[in-house]
Amino acid sequence: MKFIDRIEEQHILHKALDNKERKFIVVYGRRRLGKSTLIKRVLKENDVYYEAEKNEQAVQMSLLAHTVNASYPHFDAVQYLSWEGILMNFNLVCKENSTLVLDEFPFLVEKTPSLPSTLQRLLDSGELRFNLIICGSSQRMMQKIVLDSSEPLYGRAHEKINLQPIRLKYWHKAMKWNAVNSIEEFSVWGGVPRYWALREEYDDLTDAIDHLILDEHGVLYDEPAALFMDDISEIAPYASIMTALGNGNNRFSNVANAVGKKTTELSKPLNNLSNMRYIRKEVPFGENEKKTKKTIYRIDDPFMSFYYRFIAPNKSLLSLGRKQIVLDTIHTEMPEHVSFIWERLCQIAVSGNTLFGHTWNVARRWWGKVPIFDEGKKTPIGYEDLEFDVVAEDFNNPSTILVGECKWKSADYADRLLQQLKTKTQKAPFSQGKKIVYVLFLKEHPLVSADCSIMLPENVIDCLP
Repeated sequence: MKFIDRIEEQHILHKALDNKERKFIVVYGRRRLGKSTLIKRVLKENDVYYEAEKNEQAVQMSLLAHTVNASYPHFDAVQYLSWEGILMNFNLVCKENSTLVLDEFPFLVEKTPSLPSTLQRLLDSGELRFNLIICGSSQRMMQKIVLDSSEPLYGRAHEKINLQPIRLKYWHKAMKWNAVNSIEEFSVWGGVPRYWALREEYDDLTDAIDHLILDEHGVLYDEPAALFMDDISEIAPYASIMTALGNGNNRFSNVANAVGKKTTELSKPLNNLSNMRYIRKEVPFGENEKKTKKTIYRIDDPFMSFYYRFIAPNKSLLSLGRKQIVLDTIHTEMPEHVSFIWERLCQIAVSGNTLFGHTWNVARRWWGKVPIFDEGKKTPIGYEDLEFDVVAEDFNNPSTILVGECKWKSADYADRLLQQLKTKTQKAPFSQGKKIVYVLFLKEHPLVSADCSIMLPENVIDCLP
């Protein structure tokens, strides 16, 4: 697979490394995002790239010396007893403005907790003749190193790159699929380059899912556990929370009940999962995020969402080789799974964008109960549950709002959908006294048009950042 996107990140690295002053750069993000590949693309001939493994300190330093030796002969002729010794010797022999990369830096710190303090002294001394890049897949440890004010390296980094999954727009362009297929594929692989590279080896999506995820020997069969182990020692609470969310338990109390824990015990792992961007908090449009009691949680990563909906609950069947029943379930429920991803993509396409003559603020869902009245009565006889897929306020004029309905199914009658949306909107508290811009987000061209804006998959992808 060819290298795609990462334009901004490459620019940041090139600009930093081409500077006459020595730079300290931190790159981190979950595994399989292409951190190492990104860094290698900007290195020059005399730079040194070292990828650490889970070895003892002496072995790690010996392997680094051997790696340096390939560019600077006889460097490994010395037995190094400390990190300061090996780094200062590299400082003596390296060419001016060269770069040393310490990849999987958390493995080094695990065996030598004093290493960040050593690097702090060297960086503060102003004597280094080389640029230093540290990189790691442990998001929590790497964030702690650079963001925690009590850590030795806090405030030392000249550049910090928190690498994120690649957005759908780039995959759509690279894979040259139609918009519908791109969204369906994205709903499984998300934005992780390694997953897409593996997917390319198979003829179709079903075949790839079968061999890569459902098969006990598949590369991605235990992928979430591997991801969690990069950041935490006890993965059971995290996997349990993700399984609960995958089963539709979105409220804090429901998650706690499903996991069998008190809500107080879940605050930390939920917060960690949110910081690692595996899940996200949602509050209804117009609600105060800090004060509302309507907060729910959703899996924010498409691959994780797919995995915890279809794979985690069926591990026992898969271990018996009963893949077909799981494949049948995926085939039946896949449109619903994709619809959640589609809804989120539509919200992102609207947020901060200028569409339909307006610039929109952040788009969200809205859900809640509205009262039902008998004609002429002021006392409600009951309450009705309402949901809206996309609601956004005009950035410059709060009296105008966008209300959208997302559908991921075969061609429908747009006029009927619009009328249903208008009827719902009239009951919604957020719409009272507002000018409404109605939008239908549809998988296919409607059978009958409607007097509103319609966005199809290709339109949504075009509007994504």
